[in-house]
Amino acid sequence: MKHKKIIFFIPTLNIGGGERIVSELSLNLPDYIERIIVLFKNEISYPYKGKLICLDLPISNNFLLKTYSFFAGLSQLKKILKKEKADYVISFGNQSNIINILAGKKSLIRVEHFIPTIDDFWERIYGILIKFLFNKSNKIIVVSQKIANNLVENFGVRKEKIKLIYNPIDIKKTQTLANQFIEPKYQEIFKSPVIINIGRITEIKGQWHLIKAFKNVKNKIKETKLVILGKGELEPQLRQLIKDLNLQNDVYLLGWQENPFKFLAKSKLFVLSSLWEALPCSILEAMACGLPVVSVDCKSGPREILAPSTNINQEAKDIECVDYGILTPPLNEQKLSQAMIEILTNKELSDSLIKRSKQRVKDFDVKKIIKNWEFLGY
Repeated sequence: MKHKKIIFFIPTLNIGGGERIVSELSLNLPDYIERIIVLFKNEISYPYKGKLICLDLPISNNFLLKTYSFFAGLSQLKKILKKEKADYVISFGNQSNIINILAGKKSLIRVEHFIPTIDDFWERIYGILIKFLFNKSNKIIVVSQKIANNLVENFGVRKEKIKLIYNPIDIKKTQTLANQFIEPKYQEIFKSPVIINIGRITEIKGQWHLIKAFKNVKNKIKETKLVILGKGELEPQLRQLIKDLNLQNDVYLLGWQENPFKFLAKSKLFVLSSLWEALPCSILEAMACGLPVVSVDCKSGPREILAPSTNINQEAKDIECVDYGILTPPLNEQKLSQAMIEILTNKELSDSLIKRSKQRVKDFDVKKIIKNWEFLGY
């Protein structure tokens, strides 16, 4: 096979969906493809294969720091491209994507951000840049059909530029890690039926909404516990909410865990509570670990995973028991709690969803998804 060289361009390899995908791709691409990973900051949580280059640039929403990081990153990436002569540069994240397009003609940009309509300065700037720059990229990789539709309909991106490639999951590795023991300090929690959520503790992940809904579950099923894995700026507010609802002995914020799969495997139910997503890897991880899934029907991703036979543009108005899980209306605590209670009290339904989940997640196995990257020339 002809030797190829690919650059992955991403702010960090720390916690996150895009970061995990870079890890999976670098580990699973054919050996004759040379990998170079270019980071803004040397923050690494995931394994990788290939040469690492750190630009040592700040990651911040501060206007001056972000502006400096953008132009310094553009200058340094151009130098790297001139030296390395890569066949493709695949970027991940808003700032990285814009820099990649401006730096050269070999840009592949991966879009996993739904670009919701919110009053945020950087979101508005990014939306404007999408309209002017995305059609100049070599190809746009999207992680859900809903994102593809959004780019075409609302940002004028040409349909032929877009390629849908779902996020992969290494099912075999996930299930191996799921068999590991939980540390003794956590074992007492999992003697009770556990509802689990995984994600950064931020506004968009909606854990505050989940905690309020869990209060209703607790009133019906006294022994139930809620575990949240992740870290983020909203953690103090969540701890205060837990205290206000008198749930200190029932809701556990266990931080970021290197192996979340062993916690998933010991739980009874996975719940996604996000306000929006792209294609949530956490749902796939839960399915691979044999959990039934309840998800808010947010934009975008959950419906494409759990209800692929339905119209992706529809939104749940009530509780929907779909092909591979349960969808609930966004920001409806009553419906979310009802769905959780139904799964926890209906063993026949739970067992059926577990069986179907294990089958569905095979569609996202890394060995299958990696074939969609064959257009790179392997």
